[in-house]
Amino acid sequence: MEKQISSLLRFGLLGAVGAGLNFAITITLTEGLGAPEELAFAIALVVVFFFGFLTSRYLIFTGAAAGNPKKQLVRFGISSALFRLAEYLGFLVLHTVLSLPYLLAIIVVLGTSFLTKFVTYSNVVFTSDGEAP
Repeated sequence: MEKQISSLLRFGLLGAVGAGLNFAITITLTEGLGAPEELAFAIALVVVFFFGFLTSRYLIFTGAAAGNPKKQLVRFGISSALFRLAEYLGFLVLHTVLSLPYLLAIIVVLGTSFLTKFVTYSNVVFTSDGEAP
């Protein structure tokens, strides 16, 4: 249990670092190098995607490095896309259909997603043998 709490804390911390990295890359490319905002943000998303994969594989879910990296990357990509879709649909249901204030809807959706991602990544994506249980 202590190992899972430690992993959850690292997951949250590195998620915050990833968000900061996204801002830093976007701002640097836009303000410093004159790149269009759309291109800068797209590049930042790609960099942060791989940052998330590598930190999850090597720093958050200990033992995952023994698994098959190609299978884990595919699972990570698919699950990331599905989580983004679920987050958006959850927001639409809570805010648009159920009339929850949008900030509260975001908190509920992202909080739920954070915990669900952690469980999914630790039990399906980043397994030590590279195979989902």
